[in-house]
Amino acid sequence: MKIGIDAKWYFGGPPSGVRVIRNLVNNILAIDRSNQYYIFLNKKYKDQQVLFPGSQNVWLVYVWAGNNLLSNLFVVPLKANRLKLDVMLFQNFVSPFFVGRKVAYIFDALFVSFPQYFSPLERLYFFFIKYLSWFSDQIVTLSYEEKSRMTRHGFSNLEKIQVIYIGVEKSFTPMQHKSGHRKEDVKRKYNLPNRYLLYVGRLNARKNIELLVRALSKIRDRSIPLVIVGKEDWKQSDFRLLAKDDQVSNRLIFTGWTADEDLPAIYAGATVFCFPSYAEGFGLPPLEAMASGVPVVSSNATCLPEVCGNAALFFSPQQPQELAAVIDRLLDDQELYREMVSRGIRHASGFAWESTARNFIAVFEKNQIYF
Repeated sequence: MKIGIDAKWYFGGPPSGVRVIRNLVNNILAIDRSNQYYIFLNKKYKDQQVLFPGSQNVWLVYVWAGNNLLSNLFVVPLKANRLKLDVMLFQNFVSPFFVGRKVAYIFDALFVSFPQYFSPLERLYFFFIKYLSWFSDQIVTLSYEEKSRMTRHGFSNLEKIQVIYIGVEKSFTPMQHKSGHRKEDVKRKYNLPNRYLLYVGRLNARKNIELLVRALSKIRDRSIPLVIVGKEDWKQSDFRLLAKDDQVSNRLIFTGWTADEDLPAIYAGATVFCFPSYAEGFGLPPLEAMASGVPVVSSNATCLPEVCGNAALFFSPQQPQELAAVIDRLLDDQELYREMVSRGIRHASGFAWESTARNFIAVFEKNQIYF
């Protein structure tokens, strides 16, 4: 079978999208040596060295990717049809002009339920995800919450939407599994203290950083700082103004963007991981924290209870006092703390990229997926 994968984000794109596409492609190619794979890459990165496993059944296809919608709609199907591909995996936007079987990989449909977190231009652009989904033969999304959202808002037919969870990279492990040299290098690089609360993710209004900053002043332990890791986004809340408050200003550490290779040590060095988001399509950072041996407190919004299960403590994303109380419970109760660490490691181990890849291969081959 000749299978095409839209991997234009492999070298550049939304940070979460880059990590998902890289892991998905690498794991599919490491597992499946029988099908033929055509990996569609952004021609902007043609000079980048690509070392895919299983090169005997892998071909690289470079395409214009200046606009993902237009590229998927016209450029990708033109190449895919010339190559006579049997299946094409599209990121978000499916093209009706591809003659083979069309699989849409739609990360989320949050723009229809939470329009306040998207610009008017983004909402217009993302509308085409919904419209074009009707041309797909199969849709894959990240959680059952998203499948329900897509069904409610008219994304194709219910029976066409398949849920496949993404995985946690093997580099996320507890601190005792990391070399002392690496730990100290990362700690110095980002000026990290010995104990800290941690948030990792984009810094925009949807992520609800404001609640976390408000909660910091209500925690009984007035010495523990908060480390915020992530790139600032276009639509922020006023957490930067709150950060100037005398009660918290000396307890906030902003690292900005961090290199992917530094993240495992940053996670593993944390005391508690906090994820106050209003809405997620999946929510990978809590699982990465769990795999790193760090207890997680998460908002109870959208898919986060589904993804985190009983391995996190939950709070309302509107209640800073509730978040502070949950953090206090963990910091004050060592038995509970150890229990949540243990639960988190066990829970995160169930999210493996190998399983994600095998389930995608099953979708390509029209077989039954196994979770």
